Amino acid sequence: MQVLKSLQKLGLNINEQSVYFALLQLEKATANQIAYKSKIKRPTTYDILYRLRDEGFVAETIENGKRYFIADNPKKILDRIEEQKSSFRGDLPYLLSIYNTNDKKPTVSYFEGEEGIKRLYEDTLDTLEKDDEILAYVTKETMNFIPTYSKNYVKRRVKKGVKIKGLYNSSVEVSKHLKRNKSELRESRIIDEELFPLENEINIYANKIIMITYKPEPFGVLIESNEVAKTQRTIFELAWRGANN
Repeated sequence: MQVLKSLQKLGLNINEQSVYFALLQLEKATANQIAYKSKIKRPTTYDILYRLRDEGFVAETIENGKRYFIADNPKKILDRIEEQKSSFRGDLPYLLSIYNTNDKKPTVSYFEGEEGIKRLYEDTLDTLEKDDEILAYVTKETMNFIPTYSKNYVKRRVKKGVKIKGLYNSSVEVSKHLKRNKSELRESRIIDEELFPLENEINIYANKIIMITYKPEPFGVLIESNEVAKTQRTIFELAWRGANN
């Protein structure tokens, strides 16, 4: 039998999957019929059926004194999961308020390669809402790395209404890029490359800091800390005030 990762993630083990698949094929059946079809012992099949019933995968009915089991429509299972997600989403602000007030050590996560860098960018969109802002030190490599993805990312950032305030070293390529400031919800200032060369990209947003280096291999770090983010914002504002408009 093919093991479905989606059912595994819902908590079904191999025997539970076998029973559920057997019942899907039989539509309505007794425990004996299901046990025969799934090749699982009858007492075990009963235990599994009752667990699946309690979890909403299976229903039971009695007809003419006989107990039958019916597999729930997989679409209904998905609808139920969506309802649970919606309910949890409603409680999320309260849960986050508790989570964010806890004193925690900074968490540090490491990301490697192109996919790792994409995951870091995606975190900015997952974290921020309309009118939130990213403070960024932007390198030349930032605009050249995975350009197709970068363009798509900017479009999605703009659509969500997330702003960016960036510091750049001057170049022809940067000048072209900054001509789209208004349409791409961006403020920018130039800093002298000879005095302050930007070797690493840094993004500061919410209570997080992303640091990315593209050479010799793309590598990124995500730091999550209210205190560290607050300090980095202060340093960025100092650099912003000293930069050229």
